[in-house]
Amino acid sequence: MTLAVDVFVRDANGEWRVLDVPEGCDDSAGFEAWRRTVWGSEAVRSLGARHLPVLAEDDLFV
Repeated sequence: MTLAVDVFVRDANGEWRVLDVPEGCDDSAGFEAWRRTVWGSEAVRSLGARHLPVLAEDDLFV
C-alpha cells in the first residue's frame, strides 16, 4: 500500500468529490511505512513541520 495525495472539493450537496490527477502527474506520497519513517520522523518535526507529522498516526486533511 502507498500513501497518496488527493484533492477533494465539496459539491453543491456538501458531498466530497475527488478531483482527477492531472495528466503526467502522480498522486504518490511514498510507501505506507513512510508515515512514521519519513513524514512523522524527528527530522521532519525538527524542521518545524506541523501537518506532515500527523501522518504518523492518522490520515491528514488540509
